[in-house]
Amino acid sequence: MRDYRSQLWDAVVIGAGPAGATAARRLSDAGASTLLLERQSLPRYKACGGGVPARTVQLLGGLDLSSVSEGRVDTIDISRFGRHQFRKTSKKPLAWMVMRDRFDQFLTDMALAAGAMIEDAAPVQSVVAGSGLYELETERGRVRARHILAADGATGPTARWLGIAAAPTRSAAYEVEVAAPTAALEHWRRAANVDVGYRPWGYGWVFPKDGKLSVGVVAAPKHGRSIRKQTDRYLSRLGLADARLINVQGHPIRYRRSNDEPVARDRALLLGDAAGLADEFTAEGIAYAVHSANLATDALLRSDDPAAAYRDAVNTWIQPELDAARTISRLYYWCVTSWPWLALKTSKHINYLWSAFFRVMRGDSTYADELSRLPGHQLAQRAVA
Repeated sequence: MRDYRSQLWDAVVIGAGPAGATAARRLSDAGASTLLLERQSLPRYKACGGGVPARTVQLLGGLDLSSVSEGRVDTIDISRFGRHQFRKTSKKPLAWMVMRDRFDQFLTDMALAAGAMIEDAAPVQSVVAGSGLYELETERGRVRARHILAADGATGPTARWLGIAAAPTRSAAYEVEVAAPTAALEHWRRAANVDVGYRPWGYGWVFPKDGKLSVGVVAAPKHGRSIRKQTDRYLSRLGLADARLINVQGHPIRYRRSNDEPVARDRALLLGDAAGLADEFTAEGIAYAVHSANLATDALLRSDDPAAAYRDAVNTWIQPELDAARTISRLYYWCVTSWPWLALKTSKHINYLWSAFFRVMRGDSTYADELSRLPGHQLAQRAVA
């Protein structure tokens, strides 16, 4: 096996999540020497609801996820503080359910097959920009690279080391995996629960997995202190208070809110959660992580100024979605908390709203396109801004 410390790499990718693994695969496919560093031993558990929107498959070039899928969801069940309101079903699957250790390992194995070198249990301790290259200190020695793609998550230190002040706005998510009884597993088969009514915004979720349920709550920025109690109450309303807990984890979510928030500097690019690329309607980040990996590799391979090319691409293709999702989020959650009976009754009977959401999840449309079709959308966007 070659010593990864002995050469100058075209790119070092930090973090073997969907963004990092996808970037490493695409760079290696293009012939770039690529080292993927992961601080934990692989495969590793990742706190995440594990819902992969169907549109992500398109961004992954049509990869078959069936080998790592825990099932698919085509139905959304809406409740308010645990009380059922209605269900809506899509004609096509909306999302794949995955466990992140298996899903991320699947993508990492593809990067390895493409020619990337993978080094796990190798936390990066510092990054210093030199003349035409970067030097990274790891527990196993120094690594040199022409480019860095940082995919080390919402709390990763790489952005700070490189002086990239990325996405300061955060919310909190808290997730538990429970060994649910058979009746609960059957009830949620192919269906995800979205529980609304949380102030000022946020929601609870149930995602069905193989033999278990992923249950959690997303809370608005600065409202994370009560999230564990909210989750416990949610479990109780679901009738799962006594279910055996398999795993419990909380984590922050970053949100990039303007074109001016940096995502790159020189030859270092931030991907996925490290750049705050999650939307404020669903708090979903996997699709944006993969999309950012695609944009970053294109910028690195095709431009003499990858930071500028990547920033422009993110501002063109991803930021409009984040802005539109934030507007939709504020409108929806404001209505649900201010006039819950009217808002839920309206959304139950106006199928266009759900058809639009389903189109976005499947990749047939975008948040920005759907928002532009709503009467008064420009006024709504100004109000949110």
